[in-house]
Amino acid sequence: MNRFFGITITVIWLIAMAALVRRDVLPYWTAQDAPNQWSRAGGYQCGISNEAGKRIGTTWVTHTPGPQLVTVQSVTEIDLAGLGSYLPAAGRLLVDTNLTYEHNGGLMEFEFKLHGAGMPIEVSGERLGHDFACTARIGEVTTILPLDWRLSEGLSELLRPFTHLENLHVGQRWRLRLLDPFAMMTGGKVEFRTQLVTVTGQETIRIGGREVECYRIETDGATAWADDQGRVLVQEVRIPLLGRWRIEDEPFDKERMRTTIIRIRGGDSPFSGRANGPHATKKDEQAHD
Repeated sequence: MNRFFGITITVIWLIAMAALVRRDVLPYWTAQDAPNQWSRAGGYQCGISNEAGKRIGTTWVTHTPGPQLVTVQSVTEIDLAGLGSYLPAAGRLLVDTNLTYEHNGGLMEFEFKLHGAGMPIEVSGERLGHDFACTARIGEVTTILPLDWRLSEGLSELLRPFTHLENLHVGQRWRLRLLDPFAMMTGGKVEFRTQLVTVTGQETIRIGGREVECYRIETDGATAWADDQGRVLVQEVRIPLLGRWRIEDEPFDKERMRTTIIRIRGGDSPFSGRANGPHATKKDEQAHD
């Protein structure tokens, strides 16, 4: 009887482990390369609304291809008023992100800054082989974070996981790392959360008074819809403790982006990347222009 009981427990354990591997491990092992995200220059703008349909912010993205590297710069403005008493700031939050890619899609450098959080918050990294040397500054604390980039092929923000995804097909899977600015504001920790992204099907959505056939893209906490050119038209993102936000594509307004940044930061530069800093190289300045 004891032997039978032991064999039964072992079989159940093996079945459970096999199911776990199939559900949680195998999809990450079999994930494909991430789709091409930045093949041509352009600007993107999306309005951000909360669950009640109230507009709470705007996100802008510009893509600048150069001879050797591709620069993707984004800025997101969020009105924190009424979003939650647990947040340490109650005004407007500005999120600056600068990503530098090789033309084959490999990420070389990244820089992430928060303005309006009540304390300095910066995260930056530079690729060294398969690893990134990352530095995080939250308030008066500076931390060095090693990051193995073989576990994922992209980096984005929880506030806007996707912008442009080319050559999609149903069943496609890839890995993505997300940074959560609210977690850094409230918990003081930097976490690069790796998630599996899957193209689950095709759907027709209505946007801007027209119906568009789109690919449906899903990951943990977010669903997006991209047209056949790869432009992500709509995203729905679940923000911890803040509910579900809707991010919807709209015409790009560069002047509005500049005035928004000047109002919040008090600066006259559209982005906070190296190309605008005192140590910018000639190549960086040309790429930014």
